[in-house]
Amino acid sequence: MKVPFQSAKTSAIAALLQHDHLSRLELSELTGVSPAGITEVTQKLLQRGLLIETPSVALEKRRGRRAVRLSMQPGHSCFVGINLDEGETLLAITDLKGEVLEQRSVSPTKSTAEIPEAVRETFVDALRSSAIPRSRVRGLGIAVAGIVDAQEGICRYSAALDWRDVPIAKMIGGALQLEAWADNDANAVAIGEHIFGNARDYDHFSSIVLGRTIGSAHYMHGILNRGHDGSAGEIGHITVDPDGRMCRCGRNGCLDTIAGGFALRRAARENGLDVDGMRKLEELAAQGDRTAANLLRTAGKALGTAVASLVHLNNPQAVIFTDLEGFENGVFRTATRQAIENGILPRYLGSTEIVFILADPVSLPRSAASIAAFNYLMAI
Repeated sequence: MKVPFQSAKTSAIAALLQHDHLSRLELSELTGVSPAGITEVTQKLLQRGLLIETPSVALEKRRGRRAVRLSMQPGHSCFVGINLDEGETLLAITDLKGEVLEQRSVSPTKSTAEIPEAVRETFVDALRSSAIPRSRVRGLGIAVAGIVDAQEGICRYSAALDWRDVPIAKMIGGALQLEAWADNDANAVAIGEHIFGNARDYDHFSSIVLGRTIGSAHYMHGILNRGHDGSAGEIGHITVDPDGRMCRCGRNGCLDTIAGGFALRRAARENGLDVDGMRKLEELAAQGDRTAANLLRTAGKALGTAVASLVHLNNPQAVIFTDLEGFENGVFRTATRQAIENGILPRYLGSTEIVFILADPVSLPRSAASIAAFNYLMAI
């Protein structure tokens, strides 16, 4: 049975984004689309300038000629990404393959209503300094710390921003005159890793974001699991200590109150430690400071125990931690890994990869831009 053109195109684009430099035969084998169907799809993408052909050095033995490999054309399109949380708001412009071409900090605002104009001014400045043609910018992605209705582009709830039902995609998209998509920041990171990053080879993985709070997202069968109303992945609000500190969500003892970067910095100050981030806290622990080591060990154990439950529930190929706080390879990571390994059944030990990635702040707007890139490519 012939695969419909739209399905064949979607499969081919997804494969090219994840693997790059594929022959038509390899595309056919990866996607299950017939060689004739792949030829039809790739010809249309070549005509639109989205693909480039590169002759392979190796010869195709069966045909006695060079194989032609296909890859996405990075310079064809650019995308804007923005992350919105209680910290610094960053804007990035990326190419079609997720490379950051320009980045800027957005001026602080006093109200939600001021955000669109502040973003517009930053966008205009970024275009001017980078010499990126406005005509090449195809869309805008917005990553929000909160529960987001991705289909409608509405932030339904954000404790960090104190938002309820904010139509953020419409607001900022209108200001920039771009089609806009919004999503939860942890979902954005998972999408970015699946399309451009460390999860390209996984169809089943869990993404854990280590920031001011703890976020998570989960891919199953190559599809992001959003839950029935888009709220899946709120690992930061799993209760780990019913008698613990009250969380901003109104409940006691959430994982965020123990393992989040904000909570750890607060706990360090309350214990008389002068730290401005996790790198400093890890340095103190390495120098023998017991308080610092205990804080990091307790936080890592709480996180690892929660993640062990996710491994049992979802059975992922990998758990990928995106470290935005700068823990690096210290007490926190060690405690997290040990808690996972001690908390899961032996049968999962050899089949579940645990990966830590030290990320920089621009990874969030880059991930947001990947949302726009993916949606743009799926719609053409």
